[in-house]
Amino acid sequence: MKSRRFAFLMLLLVALAGPARLMSQQAAPQEQNAEKDGAERGYAAFYSQSLEGHKTACGGTYDSTQLTAAHRKLRCGTKVRVTNLRNGKTARVRINDRGPLSQVNSSHNRIIDLSYAAARRLDFIKQGTTLVKVEVIR
Repeated sequence: MKSRRFAFLMLLLVALAGPARLMSQQAAPQEQNAEKDGAERGYAAFYSQSLEGHKTACGGTYDSTQLTAAHRKLRCGTKVRVTNLRNGKTARVRINDRGPLSQVNSSHNRIIDLSYAAARRLDFIKQGTTLVKVEVIR
């Protein structure tokens, strides 16, 4: 009788531990690109200049000459410092859109889309994408 209770308790513990383990495995990829100081690491791309004049999710109009960006989670108007981790160049940009909406290459963890001016300041126009660090300024 004791062995049946023991077996039942073990099965119950395994069953209860299973969902927690699955949930922690699903959350891990999102937490991997977050650093201790709240900064985020991943890939950046830039908007095509053909989007010039189109409306943004925040209600403005895209202007490729302005230092702006699209981010999935940050609020509209948030200012961030984006650092190109390949060359050390930085740009301060304002979030004015939602995105990146599509993943050109799913192996790249794209976290931000930048205006053409911001990409030029970070010096990655020829490459198309680059590894960046995104830090909220305010």
